[in-house]
Amino acid sequence: MSVALGLLVGVIDVAQFMPHARRTIDKRHDVHAMSGLSVWTWTIATVQGAAWIVYGAANDLLPILLPNLVITPVCAGILALRLASGRSSAQPE
Repeated sequence: MSVALGLLVGVIDVAQFMPHARRTIDKRHDVHAMSGLSVWTWTIATVQGAAWIVYGAANDLLPILLPNLVITPVCAGILALRLASGRSSAQPE
């Protein structure tokens, strides 16, 4: 039962990031929209996901490991798009 519950929570955890990831991808060329994303928030989310991966792997906890194997690259991708939009907005036209 606890593994099933853990996997269900993992699916929900992954699902919470998908709408934001989709919107970020859709708006990646909109400097104004991208400036609303916090670099610190997505840095912390990426580091947190990586830490959960290490913890889940070290303790053989698949319900923690598996969702974070999806979440961490998503967070890192959002962070990368945000950082790229900051660089592009700083360039003179």
